[in-house]
Amino acid sequence: MLLWLSLSSCGDSNLLDQKQIKRVIKETLEKIDLSSKKGNELVYHTGLVESKYVYLMQKGGNNVARGLFQCEPWVAVDICKNYLKYRKDLMKQVSEACKLDWKYFTDPNENDWRFILTTNVAAQVIMCRLHYRRVPKPLPHTIEEQAVYWKSFYNTAKGAGTPEKFLEIVRKYG
Repeated sequence: MLLWLSLSSCGDSNLLDQKQIKRVIKETLEKIDLSSKKGNELVYHTGLVESKYVYLMQKGGNNVARGLFQCEPWVAVDICKNYLKYRKDLMKQVSEACKLDWKYFTDPNENDWRFILTTNVAAQVIMCRLHYRRVPKPLPHTIEEQAVYWKSFYNTAKGAGTPEKFLEIVRKYG
């Protein structure tokens, strides 16, 4: 199924249509049996905070982070090598959901994943969700808990984001 994502004006930013991006997240995660209200909302809010659903490449700096969820290629490679490698059924589901050849998961490299994370929305959604899936703690229930969870496990101490900024963006645009 081909689904066009349209931009809608939202305050001082042009965001992808919220209903459409939420639908893409839900339908993509259903293909790998990881769709849930809490998980889908966390993925949606992560994209909102990371890119405001406007940027496909990190603004400024070295342009390392890619896609709507600003995943770094080395993270995708690590997910393939240290998570999916040991979950062959899930790897197959992910490969099919992303419409990508198996080789990108069995022999991943950063150059391939830099391109994939910039151009393939299904792969962006899935890598964001799998990033959180590897966290050995339950998914957060509230937006405030999401902010702390995101900072602790996605943006990390090295990232420039803060839980306060997460909350500000989610409350303004979410």
